[in-house]
Amino acid sequence: MLILIICSNTFVFSQTKNVKELAIEISKKNLDMTELVSYVNENLEENTEKAFFFYYWIGLNVNYDRELFSKRNQTNFSYEKDYSYNLKPEQVFEKRIGVCSGYSNLYKWFLDELEIENVIVSGHIRDETNHFIELDLDFDYGHSWNIIKLNGKWMIVDTTWGTSSNSMISDFYFDVSPERAIITHYPEDISWQLLEIPLSLEEFNNSKFIKPIWFEVGFSDNPKLKKDNKNYYFVFQNNPNKNWSVDLLFSGDNLDFQPVQNVKKIVQEGLTYLKFDRTEIPEKVFFKVNIFEVIQEKNYKTTTTYEDVINFKI
Repeated sequence: MLILIICSNTFVFSQTKNVKELAIEISKKNLDMTELVSYVNENLEENTEKAFFFYYWIGLNVNYDRELFSKRNQTNFSYEKDYSYNLKPEQVFEKRIGVCSGYSNLYKWFLDELEIENVIVSGHIRDETNHFIELDLDFDYGHSWNIIKLNGKWMIVDTTWGTSSNSMISDFYFDVSPERAIITHYPEDISWQLLEIPLSLEEFNNSKFIKPIWFEVGFSDNPKLKKDNKNYYFVFQNNPNKNWSVDLLFSGDNLDFQPVQNVKKIVQEGLTYLKFDRTEIPEKVFFKVNIFEVIQEKNYKTTTTYEDVINFKI
């Protein structure tokens, strides 16, 4: 059986800005693949910077092939004509389009040229449209990404999801921590989770789906839902940016959500507790979290809202 890997679509170092500026500047010139590698070797010294350069360059210059993704289930779909270019990094580079296998193969080619050890990992992902993976059904959520070794350490990189056009997540998927990668990425070989104790698929599906924006605006942990005989407590570390707030919603069918009523906010010892009565919600329930920022100016206030930031069930 032929399985096509077509995907639905923390790291910090001092010279990130300079590396990005190099990638943006050289993108204006028509260099071939070998010339681009030479340019990087001439202008950057550290392998970490070089690896980040190609991560960012790919995000700037390779567009996701949405036409191929939408065509994959049509009767006129041809593996050789429509998909196979993704297995040839030279063609991805020339076309400037690809799906996840194209992105990961192109990134691997560049790292091989730099003699940076790396592997392509295949698996499944979940996103805001699909919170739970069913291996026999979720062909549309097959995915591939890269794991690279720098300074003796394996790190997770997803060039497909690290689009440079979105400044809020352009750095997130380079050296994303294993604890954050497992929120969305489930590799076929569980050893590539890079966790001390890998998650089973059931544990993965029962864990929370969290968008990167949760971390990017200052929340630092994976929130927990605790309970006692009477109440639930949605618990997370305080955000240093006190303008951000959290709304908790629930649904019995994962379709129609409504706010949890009578929530009491408790802040103590660096943690926020959203406390609510267990009788307010069904025994089996789906939760989702929205976050919003309110900035009060002299004569007006502005509100920024992100919806469906966290999804989970009990």
